[in-house]
Amino acid sequence: MLYFCLNLKYHELSDIPIIIQIPEEEKLSFDKFIISQRGKYIRSSQQIVDEIFLRRPDLQNNIIETKMVSDIIKSLRTEVWDEFLKDEVNFNAAVMKDLYKILKTPKILLDVLIENSIVSKEGEDLKISVKELCGEYAGRVFPYLYALSLSNTQSRRARAGKTFEAIIYKLYNLLDYEFDSQNKIGRQIFSEVGLGKKVDSVLPSIEKFNQRRNKTIIGTMKTSLRERWQEVAEEIERTKIPEIHLLTVDEEISASKAEEMSKHNIVIVAYSWIANGNKLAKAKNIVSFEEYFFEEIPTIIEFWRK
Repeated sequence: MLYFCLNLKYHELSDIPIIIQIPEEEKLSFDKFIISQRGKYIRSSQQIVDEIFLRRPDLQNNIIETKMVSDIIKSLRTEVWDEFLKDEVNFNAAVMKDLYKILKTPKILLDVLIENSIVSKEGEDLKISVKELCGEYAGRVFPYLYALSLSNTQSRRARAGKTFEAIIYKLYNLLDYEFDSQNKIGRQIFSEVGLGKKVDSVLPSIEKFNQRRNKTIIGTMKTSLRERWQEVAEEIERTKIPEIHLLTVDEEISASKAEEMSKHNIVIVAYSWIANGNKLAKAKNIVSFEEYFFEEIPTIIEFWRK
């Protein structure tokens, strides 16, 4: 229960009630504020990937010349994540900096803290008081910090998958591979041809899929397999597609899991050191990113160019 009256004037720090939850009348405003600031300060994964390639034009040449796609995907994921974390720091700072401007409770708290802590101070005493005020204010508005932290956690969960997708789509574009994705042309068009939300992309296009589906590459992406690959198996069964390429950066793929996925016509696309490792040497349904980008896709593209 919150005992905090916005209409009262608090002059002493000891008079301010402890805030244990965000007032109901402020929750919606705070949620909207978080969304607006997130859009303002945090770049999309695709935007960050594009900016990296603009800053480093040598990357495209490295991909074409060395064909070491696995190393590039792994390093890009780290680089994009680091850039995202920098954006998140700026986002968090912006939210906390302007919190008092949009919500009454933080404003009242900050006004009383300033009045009691620093108004009459100067010199070294002022510096000490400002430092103490920062800690006191952070503690007093902790319910808002907690809500912000929960929002960040949810954002981070979705971010890894979006980053992986952004990298793969960037590589398609750099290598001049025609493709349709749900992000690009919309889920509705995929649904119209019987493909569900588990399918992320079709190479070279939905049009070609309609003409001859066994001469297209149907792809889905998952950062981690765990049990989620079974959703892909269900998609194959439902749509009757010949097979699906499951692109993953999971480095803990067991031989038994690969074998089980093979029974469902799932082709695993993984890092070269995973696909070519001893553990999966007998698996015939796993290829490296290098084989996928420079052997399997070109074969399909060449078929349609004839």
